[in-house]
Amino acid sequence: MNFFSSSLRKGQAVRVLSIIAVLFIVASVSRYQGSFEFSIDEDGEVETVPKEATEHDIFYTHHIASFDPKDIKPWTKGDTEALRTPEGQQVVKFLTDSPFQRPSADNENKSDLLKDDHFSVLTKGLRVYRALWQSMKSYYDQLAEDSRQDQFYLTPPTEIAPAIDLLQKLEQATFPWILDRRTTSYDLFQEYQDGGRGIVMCVGNHYTKYARTALKTLREVVKSQLPVEIYYVGDGDLSPENRAWFEQFENVETIDITTVIDNNMLSLGGWAIKPFAMLISRFSEVVLMDSDAYFLDDPNVLFDDEGYKETGTVFFYDRTLFPGAGAGKKNWLKSFLPTMSNHPAKTRWFGLKGDHEMESGVVVIDKQRHFLGLLAICKMNDYFERTQITYKQVWGDKETFWIALEMIQESYSFIRFRGGVIGNVGDAIPYKEVLPQDEVDRYLNGETLTETNPINPSTHEQVHRKSANMDRVCGNQLHFDYKGRPIWWNSGVVRDKFTEHSPYLKYTAYMMDEDGEWEFGSSCLVQRNPSAIMELEWDQRQTAFEVLRVDREVAVEFNQPTFKEVLRIPELIRTDGAKGGNGNTESV
Repeated sequence: MNFFSSSLRKGQAVRVLSIIAVLFIVASVSRYQGSFEFSIDEDGEVETVPKEATEHDIFYTHHIASFDPKDIKPWTKGDTEALRTPEGQQVVKFLTDSPFQRPSADNENKSDLLKDDHFSVLTKGLRVYRALWQSMKSYYDQLAEDSRQDQFYLTPPTEIAPAIDLLQKLEQATFPWILDRRTTSYDLFQEYQDGGRGIVMCVGNHYTKYARTALKTLREVVKSQLPVEIYYVGDGDLSPENRAWFEQFENVETIDITTVIDNNMLSLGGWAIKPFAMLISRFSEVVLMDSDAYFLDDPNVLFDDEGYKETGTVFFYDRTLFPGAGAGKKNWLKSFLPTMSNHPAKTRWFGLKGDHEMESGVVVIDKQRHFLGLLAICKMNDYFERTQITYKQVWGDKETFWIALEMIQESYSFIRFRGGVIGNVGDAIPYKEVLPQDEVDRYLNGETLTETNPINPSTHEQVHRKSANMDRVCGNQLHFDYKGRPIWWNSGVVRDKFTEHSPYLKYTAYMMDEDGEWEFGSSCLVQRNPSAIMELEWDQRQTAFEVLRVDREVAVEFNQPTFKEVLRIPELIRTDGAKGGNGNTESV
């Protein structure tokens, strides 16, 4: 490819080819190797974790995504000079041109459809933006010292003017919803430099019944003092009564996200609000948690996680569902990621072992280290991207966190243990049968079949049949800290939150995903080998029952059985544990 006919322009050609090399990284084979491969067993199973973890154990307890340094291109003066050429301006046009297909006579609305190669061009643009943003930050900081940051795009020095112009065009094309209230993305970055640590939740009226329990658990059960921001989308999303209830707690604030970001461009709702709430939050370091996520410890401990210290993120794996799936996701990633970290090769997608990777019920991010990555995450959840591409490929926002960091080339960390289950050994609760609630309560409370106080034989038979399946744990989805100890679960506090009259779980046992096979429809994990079922430690079981107490208080307060069932809490008996109540996490 030769743009130049005169030897006088050879120097210019070198500069242009240099910027093209930066902007169009077209490696045909992604580099999966990294400096941390020694800790990863080939079949992806979890290795033995030392009981006393140190900083040297991090690559046994975590999956750390690392990039080949040769794949990360810094911005140079030569790149800026190349932008002054016609060829350089062609590159600018390529990166900032409209992402939509042109309308045609056959389809007047075609202009609303993203181009087929949109994510490929977006990835190139994000990587250039990252290099430019980091290179130009010192200029912004100089202006900010003199309170002249509003001049950033207006009067740049001649030597960097082309680079500043490209940065502005990339921001306008990629993140216009930031510029509605700010001059540059640096302004937003500056807003939370001293924001400290906090929790972000996104709650609408329908999920308030879970969020109230989650918040009371934070304050009353695990005694977390982290400030909390609760985001919602307009007055119709979260009622004044619900907002007032949340704000009765110290350091809890409810925020209408439409007042802090231009929602006319985004049409936020559902999953999509979560990364934008993280981005706009005043906190520098954020624990994002779903409304139905319940902690067994203060979430503040996640900031001490060694993977977080190494990369500025804590990500949790989802369950291994639908074995054999993932080929389409693998090919999709390859279609727009010219280079990757060492992580995707380890995923269940690439191994065709499952259709899900990440669980976003809890996500921890240091925004000072991952501001640009968080912008990329938000972009994957932008209106056109999520409706036409992202949510057609993955289940909501979940995979966007790590994929976006791949796109913009920022390291991240997964705790190695995949999503397990916490609940009861066997499935002795007839939660899906149409049975009188009093009979279910009587059986759960230990009453037996007698002539004077009979329990319907059908109830006893169904419960007995389910109790015989002692090769499984059934209940809620569980997640582990870096030592493999249960730390939080999601999907409610009952056997099945989608089934009416579903009773509370007893939280006697748990199992790791690596040790079993999922029965997806019943949320049970069946052990592959003896000793896979573990008993929950007594202190954690007590904590779980405190969560039940809080949940019942919330239900009584609502006093609306059609909205939230007021259930009876099962009796907490130490000897009722999975292994006789030893509470020692030994296998059953």
